[in-house]
Amino acid sequence: VAHKMMTGGLPFLLAEVGARLVLSGQAHEIRERSIAEIGGRIAIVRETLAGFDFRAHDRVPFVWLSLPDPWLSGTFKNACLENGVLLDDEDEFKAGRSEQVFHGVRFGVSQPGQRKDLADGIAVIRRLLDEGRAGYDSFS
Repeated sequence: VAHKMMTGGLPFLLAEVGARLVLSGQAHEIRERSIAEIGGRIAIVRETLAGFDFRAHDRVPFVWLSLPDPWLSGTFKNACLENGVLLDDEDEFKAGRSEQVFHGVRFGVSQPGQRKDLADGIAVIRRLLDEGRAGYDSFS
């Protein structure tokens, strides 16, 4: 009980490793490398999705993409999933039912281990956007 009260339940080993990383300066180095990697990945997004409406920041590993007509966020999510790309539709981020519709999706850039894998996924997104289909046929 005392451990939980003092640490919020954080395991001692994890707390010790974290403290050593901070005190040695390695945590700062890891942070700087992470920021640089996210920036490089966002640059891939900016280049590949040029001409489309999206919001991204060089230090944030997520991108909000506004979908052009005729795409709806749910159908775009399904089309991406069937092409091996996982992203979230706008409903994932609503606190409850709403009449407001944004026609957008969010995807992360930190998960693929290699930048090439990220570039391949963003290329799928670009291809689907370029197709400009009037509808989407689901197999389910």
